[in-house]
Amino acid sequence: MRILRHYITVGVTIITLCWGLTSCKSTKPITDSNTPVVSTTTAFAADKYMSLVTSNNSTQANLTAKVKVVVDVDGKSVSTSGSLKMKKDDVIQISLVDPLLGVMELGRMEFTKTRVLIIDRVNKQYVDVPYSDVSFLKKANIDFYTLQSLFWHEVFEPGKKTAKASDFQYQDNGDNINITFVDQMLTYRFATQKTKGQLSETLITNNTDKTYRFVFNYDKFTSFYNKQFPKEMTMSFTAASQQTSLSLSLSSMKNASDWVARSSAPSKYTKADPEKLFKMLVK
Repeated sequence: MRILRHYITVGVTIITLCWGLTSCKSTKPITDSNTPVVSTTTAFAADKYMSLVTSNNSTQANLTAKVKVVVDVDGKSVSTSGSLKMKKDDVIQISLVDPLLGVMELGRMEFTKTRVLIIDRVNKQYVDVPYSDVSFLKKANIDFYTLQSLFWHEVFEPGKKTAKASDFQYQDNGDNINITFVDQMLTYRFATQKTKGQLSETLITNNTDKTYRFVFNYDKFTSFYNKQFPKEMTMSFTAASQQTSLSLSLSSMKNASDWVARSSAPSKYTKADPEKLFKMLVK
């Protein structure tokens, strides 16, 4: 049953990972004094490099794909399939189907600019709330644009629609440049390839307890309307001895807009408390 909970929807898993990161107490930002940082006021041109990074962003308004999903919880894994549908600056919609029959929808998650909708068809319950009503999302500055950037393979500044180059630190690691942003609770590190500016990994750590780690890896890039886009996305969360990972393998990627961008839960479903639901799922 524990594994079942984790693949009811991809979105629930992603949210529980975020909850795990922010559930650790944090009081003030900290930085690693041993990390060499390239000053944005020296010969390193932060604006120029950030422009190189953002030049890799997809210019398409839509992305739809079939997805194969593998969830691993402490070494036990399950797999299923579904779909990922996104409209830029509007909605992210994820649907998973029964792994045996491949037809019946198990669950759906829908992020819009104002709300989070989770439909759990297995337990006939749903969550439909503004981001501001989920305390740990509000606490960590996680909003639609943060989640959109993760799925669209982009560098982001939490709480803002557009990243400002001068707000980040830059670390030269030879073939890579790490772009880092630190706020009061979390540290965001984006690993980019120096020559192309292509994002390969997003790492988010808790400032108080560095053992809390959320990693979003991008791999197997393919051409998507003249831009490189990852066909493999792997999210993993580590806390103490517990590790959860979720992998998405994309196929049949298209710029399609002929799909319904808003969902609603059946009237007979029970509305769940988001805080209680997410806490139950990470146990």
